[in-house]
Amino acid sequence: MISIKNSGYHKHKQACETYKQLKPYKMARINYPETFLRLIELFFNIKARHDAEGEGSPLIPFLAKQEIDIEADQKATNSAKTKDKLFDEKEREAEKLTRQRDKLFKPIFGLMKKELQFLKKFYVGNIKELGDWGVTVDGERIVYPHEFEELSQLFKDIKTMHESFKPDNTSPLQPFLHKYDIDLEAQLKKLSDAENKHNLRNQAQRDAEDLREDRDNFFNPVLEHMRLIGQYLKGLNIENPKELGDWGYEVDDSPRDPRFRESTIAPGTTKVIWGLKLNTQAENTGSIDLLLHKGKQSAVTIIRASTEPHKLPPEMRFTIKRGWGTITVQNTDPAQAGEIGYLTVNVG
Repeated sequence: MISIKNSGYHKHKQACETYKQLKPYKMARINYPETFLRLIELFFNIKARHDAEGEGSPLIPFLAKQEIDIEADQKATNSAKTKDKLFDEKEREAEKLTRQRDKLFKPIFGLMKKELQFLKKFYVGNIKELGDWGVTVDGERIVYPHEFEELSQLFKDIKTMHESFKPDNTSPLQPFLHKYDIDLEAQLKKLSDAENKHNLRNQAQRDAEDLREDRDNFFNPVLEHMRLIGQYLKGLNIENPKELGDWGYEVDDSPRDPRFRESTIAPGTTKVIWGLKLNTQAENTGSIDLLLHKGKQSAVTIIRASTEPHKLPPEMRFTIKRGWGTITVQNTDPAQAGEIGYLTVNVG
């Protein structure tokens, strides 16, 4: 007579054998394109395959269940494509205006640097006086701004300071300007042209950002549908995920290296960390002690736990043993955040 216990064991063994038959199918991952144009190409491939399948398309019940209107998605994708084209045009316009601005400003900046180097020699022994000219000084070094607006303002500050010595014409910069026939008024007009290009460039950038946002607002819901469809088709083709290539998806079933991550644990809180790589080490990269609990825990289960957590001091490591693939990290410090670094398994 077979006992209930043995019968359950055999059912369990049979289930394991069935699982082993499926096990060789590696966990496949769908690699989605990184560019917008490749993403919309993927959508049109999905749509074309769905239309070609007709009434036999495996997507029909899934689209109905998920309330996905693929025709509406096509309209949204076309609108997104139009916005993307305008976005690219505005970005190219902004880049062109940036080059034009820089071409106008480069000779102005070149003369300005020579003027300041001359003034630096004039104020030798106390170059901090260059601060009166709007110049930032670090020790014996002149620090030039990085942004165009700040450089433009620096030129104006130098010009204003120079003119403050009139009508006596005692500006320390005057000998240099006279020697090299530099007209600051003429330079200011050229700077005005550069500022105009800069303002147009800024507007083009704002327009481009608005168009990018409009594009993404049209396409993001479509992209979410594409991801849902991809997971559905991956489940349907579990024995041969590569068949998703017929729909335009790129499938990768090769193993991937573990990925290093670092998490911050806020004061007095816990954080659940999943998918830890077996036999690797988690390290306390912060400056306070952390408590590691096995598995997913809540504040209530931590209080009720019968086993003591593992205490992980700063700069110490904990080896991830079997059964510790998921841990709950607890920070009992009421004021300071904790940090922990670890390796996770990348799965599809």
